[in-house]
This record gives sequence, C-alpha cells and structure tokens, in this order.
Amino acid sequence: MKKVLRFATVVVLLMSFSSCDPEKPMDNLTYSDLFEQTADNIIIPSYAQFQSDLSALRADFDVFDASEVQSLEKLQDQFKATYLSWQSVSAFDFGPAADYSTLLLMNCNSFPTNVSKIEDNIQSGSFDLDVPSNYEAKGLPALDYLLFHTSQIELLTELSDSSRINYISACIVDMQTRVEGVVEAWDSYRAVFVQANGNDRSSSLSLLFNTFLYDYEQVKRNKFALPSGFATQYGIPIAADNSVVEGRFSEMSFELMDANLAALEKVYMGVGYDGVDGVGIYEKLKEYNAQSTVVDGDLASAIQEQFAACREAISLYTMNLSSEIENNNVNLSETSNALQKLVPMIKNDMRSYLSVTVTSTDADGD
Repeated sequence: MKKVLRFATVVVLLMSFSSCDPEKPMDNLTYSDLFEQTADNIIIPSYAQFQSDLSALRADFDVFDASEVQSLEKLQDQFKATYLSWQSVSAFDFGPAADYSTLLLMNCNSFPTNVSKIEDNIQSGSFDLDVPSNYEAKGLPALDYLLFHTSQIELLTELSDSSRINYISACIVDMQTRVEGVVEAWDSYRAVFVQANGNDRSSSLSLLFNTFLYDYEQVKRNKFALPSGFATQYGIPIAADNSVVEGRFSEMSFELMDANLAALEKVYMGVGYDGVDGVGIYEKLKEYNAQSTVVDGDLASAIQEQFAACREAISLYTMNLSSEIENNNVNLSETSNALQKLVPMIKNDMRSYLSVTVTSTDADGD
C-alpha cells in the first residue's frame, strides 16, 4: 500500500510540475474533442442561424412597403436580429470565412460605415461591392445607416427611391452569397478543422485561439475603447468619438457588444448553440491546472468570472453608447478597465498554456 501511495505522490508531483510550466509544449495532447464540439455545436449552427436571419431580412425587404410605417418597423426589427446573429460568427474568421473570395468579416461588418461613399454609390447607380474600396460602404453597418439614420417618416420617403432600394438589395444579396459559400464549405472543411492537431500556426488550435483573441480585442478596443476615448495609437491617446461606434444609427451598440461577448464566452466554455455544455477551452485549462498571472488562483475560472464582470458592466448603462460618451463619459472608465483586465488573461496566460503563437497584430498598445 505504501508503494502505491509513493507512486501516486510521484505522479501527482510530475503532473503538477508539467501543468504549472506555461511554456511547456503540449505536443502529446490532442484537441479533437474541443474542435468537434466547437465545429458541430457552435460554428456550424451559428453560421446556419446567421444565414437564416439574412434570408428573413431579404424576405421582409422583398415585401417592404414604403407607404407603411409597420412595414419599415418589421424590416428594422429583422435587421437588428440579423446584426445580433452576426456577433455569433465574427470570431470564426478562418478557413472558408477567410478565403480571399469571401473575406466575410470585412465584407459584412467593416465599421464605422462610410456614409459619403454609400450616398455616392446610390447617386451614381454604378458600384462594385466586390472591390476593397467599398468594404466600408456595404454590409451590416451600411444597412444600419440606410434603415435608421433619420426619422421613420423621412426614411419612408427616402426608401420610395428605387436607387436606394436597389442598393440595399445589393448589400443583402452580397452578404447572402458570401455566407452561403461559407456554410457550404464547412461541409468539407469540418474534417480538416477537427483533424488539424498540433500548435503550429496552421493548426486549428492556433487558428481558433488567434481569431478568438482578435475578436475579443475588437470588442475591447474598436467597439468600446476607441469611441469612448480610452484607446491609444502608438502610446498617444485618441480623443473620444461617438461617430465610430458599432450600430451607431440603430443605437444598439451595447446590445451588439454584449452579444459578441456572450458568443465568445460560449466558445470559451464550450457551450453549444443549443445550450448544451461540452468541451471548451475552459476544460483544457482545467486539465493543465492553469494558474493566472493577473489574479491569484485558477486561470480557467478567472477568465470565466471576468467575462461575467464585463457583461455585467455593460448591462448597467441606461443610454446607448453614443449618448453615454456625450453625457456620462467619466463612468465609462470602469467598463474599459474590466474589458482590459481580460486581455492579458487571454493573450498571455491562456496563450502560454495552449503553447500557440499570437499571429494577429495589435499596434495600438492598449
């Protein structure tokens, strides 16, 4: 019995030493269970839902009646649902979504939108939504402007113009075509994603981690810190600018931010689109007994708790982000701090235990 206990003690000590060395490569471990859960229960159903919401938006647009406020309201409501749905797929900017012919993120959600470019395109009636110069004049941010930038009565007058209707139609079809291609491509890419073990730059672990990190940093910086005046460029503070918020015209910036954080949290926890809890990054960090360098104790739980803290901070606001920036900017700093606190947990601690390399760039230094 004593021999068994001595052997067990040695095993525990060896495991503890291995798990507490954040730079130790995890070459002998596979992540197929994580990839299967993420692909089958999160990524694929999330894309399917976004595709469905786009189809519903197109259907409402096809029967839109510029003489009825109710018709506009229905179209606006479906747009909001579609924009919220997008937040569940924005973190998966790899594989089919990152293909040069698709570039889903840039084509669907390049914000802030370029109002002048949109109006020029509509006025000329001649535009090519495939060219990079139109990234900021299309997608969901363009529809946010076209469907919300003025009163409902004035919008109905504008939307009686066929050139404006044609442009909205082109923007919706452009997104539908690209998303359809991504959904179809995942039928075959799914096997590639699940089987690409290892931790090199082309591995699924590296792709998943880096797009997860990039998407979170977009929430922290571009969706909040930049418009609120808490961002820097090469160490130089950038003044607050409420014109660059996501969902500026529909005034749903906080809703979009929370939906984005909720989607990232589900990926981290391994919670499927159906709400069933499976294998996530959380479980992998638990396996390593990962420790945080930001707070004392368990890294997996610390990240989970900080996601909750960020979402709680966002939920406390009573006005939209643009109004908060104008009238309550001093109180935004606590939310900025909460969002910033999660960055080193992901970018340094999580990365170390997963033994992957950060491939995305963040030149702002926030």
